[in-house]
Amino acid sequence: MSQYFTIFIGAPVWWGDWPMIMYTFFENNADGLAGKTLVPFSTHEGSGLSGFDKKLSSACPDATVSDGLAIRGNDCQKDQESVRKKVSEWIAGLGY
Repeated sequence: MSQYFTIFIGAPVWWGDWPMIMYTFFENNADGLAGKTLVPFSTHEGSGLSGFDKKLSSACPDATVSDGLAIRGNDCQKDQESVRKKVSEWIAGLGY
C-alpha cells in the first residue's frame, strides 16, 4: 500500500458495523494505512453509512478519513443507472 496516498475501503453494513474481517484488516495493516486518506463506502438495506467513517477513524487513528458513500444494495440490482450517477457524483465531489 506504500505506493498509494488514497485508499477506498468498502464493505456491506453488517448489523450497523463493518464486518469483523475488516477490523482484522485494519489491525493487520495499521502501519500501511497510517498517513493515508481512507475513503469508506458501503452497501446497506436501510442503515446508510452506519457510522463507517467514525468507526474507520477509530480503527485507523493515524489516517485521514474522507467523506464516504452508502448505496442501498437493492438499488445495485434494480436501479444501476441511479447508482452509477451517485457514485460518479461522489467521486467527482472528492476531486477524482
